[in-house]
Amino acid sequence: MKDNFEIAKAENQLLIRTAKQRVCSYPILKEVYDEHFLNELVEAKRDPDNLLLFWLVNDNEFDSPTARKLFEEIEGMLQPFSNSSNFNPLKLKLRQWCTIPFESTITELELASEYHERGYDIELEPDLPNNRKGDFSAAKENQKIYFEVKMAHKEVSSKNKAVIDHLSYCCQKIDHPFFIGNIDVHENFQRSQSNAVAKFIERKLKELDAFSCNLPVSFYYPDSGDPLVTVDVNERFPNGQKGFVGGFTYGGGITTKWTDLRRKIEEGVSQLHPDFPGVIILRPLGLDYLEYEIQNALFGDLSVNFGAKKAPVFRTGDRIFAKKKNTRLSAVVLYDKRLQNFGYTRKKAVYHNPFALRKLPKDVFEGENVTQF
Repeated sequence: MKDNFEIAKAENQLLIRTAKQRVCSYPILKEVYDEHFLNELVEAKRDPDNLLLFWLVNDNEFDSPTARKLFEEIEGMLQPFSNSSNFNPLKLKLRQWCTIPFESTITELELASEYHERGYDIELEPDLPNNRKGDFSAAKENQKIYFEVKMAHKEVSSKNKAVIDHLSYCCQKIDHPFFIGNIDVHENFQRSQSNAVAKFIERKLKELDAFSCNLPVSFYYPDSGDPLVTVDVNERFPNGQKGFVGGFTYGGGITTKWTDLRRKIEEGVSQLHPDFPGVIILRPLGLDYLEYEIQNALFGDLSVNFGAKKAPVFRTGDRIFAKKKNTRLSAVVLYDKRLQNFGYTRKKAVYHNPFALRKLPKDVFEGENVTQF
């Protein structure tokens, strides 16, 4: 299987056998991804966001070595924690198959493993005074630090997501033999139009089936005027196989703004211990970022003096680091991880909070590919 399309068509038992083969040489992962769980995972094979299943079964000549490397690294990182009391919660987190929770757990594991190798005592999911759980804490000598991982990724508003979810529900009722790669809804689309669109798509697919049109092909709702919905049909399944929709997007795609960093980080601050230094690990996923935007979110206004003249403020906005808020936050670490040559490159930019109640020394973060501000 080389992509989600082939995975969705494959027999369940073949997918389970392939996944077992991928983890057979990793004793801890064999326990995490046991047969009972794999049956559950494979039942969700038509979920286009089932990243874990993709890594477990793909045999693409490019992705397959990357998958082996990924699980080899995970097995190594799990070893120090496999006998700890918190291994079961970690096991459950590793069984989350959608992209964001899976990648978030891997990032958490990577950082906890790194600090363990540096001689810190690691506690996974430590208790917080507000009856919540942190991601992990690291203690060494008289110092204890609480870490929280946050993913910066493409998002869609709850209102727009509700529109997509309702349209998806209506389209599930269509019985058709086609793989629809994506359905994109325009910003002017109304949720009340979902049933009409589903009937329109069903009619169009019947026409494709009757006239054996060349694929791939796209069609638009309505037939005339400005399009409100774009439907991309990629392939026809053999007789007897039911089709499915690969994904939905809104307004030509799902976008985000780096001003959302403030919200992401402030969410994380509530999950830090108030009596110890706290660090937010922020990992971008599928986004290119500008250092300017990050520093704008963290530090706020900035101006430059040119001799006797003062330039106007050119970087403005609410700051995360301020004298009277977020003072329990000692630092924000931008953790950039990218796929390259069947493996990953990693680098960190550490932003120390000048207003933190508990500042951290540089040596807490020092290492390869680390820059500190």
